[in-house]
Amino acid sequence: MKTLVLYYLRFFARVSLFLHKPKIIGITGSVGKSSTRNAVFAMMKDYFKVKVVKEGNSETGIPLGILGISPGHYRLLDWLRVMISAPFKLNNLKKIDYLIVEMGIDSPLPPKNMDYLLTIVKPDISVVLNVYPVHTMQFDELFQKDLSGEKRLEYIVKRIAKEKLKIINKANPGVGIYNENLKPQIANLKNKTINTKLISFGKSDEADIKFLNYQVDLKKTSFKYLLTEENDELEISIKNFVLPKGYLEVFAATISIGKNLGLTDKQIIKGLSDNFSVPSSRGSIFEGINSSIIIDSSYNASRASVMTFLEMTEELSEKENRPFILLLGDMRELGQEAEIEHEAVAKEIIALKADQVYCVGSNTKEYIKYTKWFKTSVEAGDYLRKSLPYRSIILVKGSQNEIFLEEAVKKMLKNRSDERKLCRQNDFWLKKKADFFQGV
Repeated sequence: MKTLVLYYLRFFARVSLFLHKPKIIGITGSVGKSSTRNAVFAMMKDYFKVKVVKEGNSETGIPLGILGISPGHYRLLDWLRVMISAPFKLNNLKKIDYLIVEMGIDSPLPPKNMDYLLTIVKPDISVVLNVYPVHTMQFDELFQKDLSGEKRLEYIVKRIAKEKLKIINKANPGVGIYNENLKPQIANLKNKTINTKLISFGKSDEADIKFLNYQVDLKKTSFKYLLTEENDELEISIKNFVLPKGYLEVFAATISIGKNLGLTDKQIIKGLSDNFSVPSSRGSIFEGINSSIIIDSSYNASRASVMTFLEMTEELSEKENRPFILLLGDMRELGQEAEIEHEAVAKEIIALKADQVYCVGSNTKEYIKYTKWFKTSVEAGDYLRKSLPYRSIILVKGSQNEIFLEEAVKKMLKNRSDERKLCRQNDFWLKKKADFFQGV
């Protein structure tokens, strides 16, 4: 039945794309896909007729987004409504020049792999932001018995990279934008007969867009780049958001797209400065109780994203002379790699100058020692509400599956009206979380 629904939605999504023929910008990577999607839209919206797939990045989310249909609460009646609506939503992309699609893979097997997503959309501009060990649990079937520990993790990361890079080597877009850390795999592509213009970004002098500088304070975050071919420097400043260094990748990819669309430096800077915002709970700043500042990144977590947020928050703590409080949840869906990934984060926490560290989840309890542990995010929030140090800066970071740290953030907010700005606050998620916490 599920396969039938997938094929049904894919059919009407493909018909819509055929009828209206928007140029497609496809974005993949382990960290930063949603932020890049938002950045590209912010840059383009004043200059092009552009639409974003907001409903999701999966085998169901992408066709639903193309058709402009909300899945509601994912109940049987909702899916019946979706299927009845699909034929009548073919004009959702009418008069749209560009469609921005986030393309997430959770498995090497269909329908959760890149091969299947490319049967729905075939990008004209493809972006591969990075590759990290995320969703490794779904790659466990690739395990080789003669591999273990770091060697096994390295093998799986290579397989994830191979899957994500299909957005370039299989889609054969006009432009392929990639992180220079993927250069070995990209070198193999260059030997193939693909007609893609390849553009790299990164730290080295060989990168087409080179990272020059990054600065952050509580008022703005700035990113500076060298456009190698033009020998031109470009600086992006985003006000009212604290963004970690990992966003260098986000804006480098965005700038690459803008230049290939013919936008000037001034247009790129203005579009991003005027329009960019982060998705809910991916680095939002809130006023907390007791004159505290909350950095809410409770939407999800991986080793790479945790590390970059830790580094940023430590820097802000020192600059602002505020106590540094860390509330960390499990990084989920890692399978046999959970121990390696959590222990790597534990080593970084030990090296930190954090004043207090609190954890939620079974993995953090097992692998991250010398911290105070809570069974649920609600318990953690109740505790912190009573004991939060004056003028502290709190980083909240964790995965969604049974962690839900946004519910701890609620307890620490100064203004109750900010609750609606947190992730997973619709009726579907609130009911799901209520059922979960009641059963714990």
